[in-house]
Amino acid sequence: MPLSLFALTNDPARRIVKFELSNPVQSELTDYIQDQEQNFDEATEEFEFDGNYKPDAGEVLYINNYDDIDGLEQAVENPLGVEPVDPTEDFFLDIKALFTGYRTPHGNIKILLQNFDRRKIISTNGLSIFHAGNVYKKIDGIGLTVDHKLTATLEAGKLKFYSFHATRQMFDLSEYYKEATDTDVVDFLQVDLMQTVNPDNFIALADSWVRRKISLVQQSGILQNVPLHEMKAVAIDFGIPFSTVDENGTDVICVPDNKSDLKKLLRFLDEDYYKSPLSKTHFVTNSKRVV
Repeated sequence: MPLSLFALTNDPARRIVKFELSNPVQSELTDYIQDQEQNFDEATEEFEFDGNYKPDAGEVLYINNYDDIDGLEQAVENPLGVEPVDPTEDFFLDIKALFTGYRTPHGNIKILLQNFDRRKIISTNGLSIFHAGNVYKKIDGIGLTVDHKLTATLEAGKLKFYSFHATRQMFDLSEYYKEATDTDVVDFLQVDLMQTVNPDNFIALADSWVRRKISLVQQSGILQNVPLHEMKAVAIDFGIPFSTVDENGTDVICVPDNKSDLKKLLRFLDEDYYKSPLSKTHFVTNSKRVV
């Protein structure tokens, strides 16, 4: 069955729109997307997303019970009821994902998604040309490039993806991977084991990576449950810089005033290091998955 092509946008009045395709383009698009689906589904292992694990080759992440609040399934079920795309650059700049889908033999609607950004727009600004018949011809209307791979699939409430970063460009996944707010960052600094520092200066260092790590450290409760002397011993074992200072007669963790050292500290507190049981070699891991 030929696949329709839709766009998910940032425009609340036209959240989902449809591209009107010629029959040859629709046929070629269907084959193109089906090949991408086959490649996407080649993953042999699936891991529930928890913010800690980065999939290796052959592994895919998933979120269960994802709510299709934008109505992607409804669009696939009833494409004739979806408004057409407004062929203007301003509207194309509002597109955040391309998607298509179909009903599976099991009766589910399977959504196939690609994230979208302005780099994929073929603009009418300037002179856009393409090669055909040994010459270059002008592109008269606005266009787009359909990517060569899927970003995610959604079927029966199960959202599968390889890259959290790419997937959250399409959907609000904040409830699944929380970044520490300014209030959370200040709370992190107020833990008894942490050195007293200027919160405004610290917040200025707190990019998205730092905020995610702070959130994970707070979730783990490691600063409340592991004594400082044990942290020191592990840091020495791994050769990780881990400084403490005396504050009012109590040893506390020295909070770095530069982003590089701060990230090393947070990586340590989030237990990103491990020792090989055979070679005793130290490694940085991309996973907290329990064996």
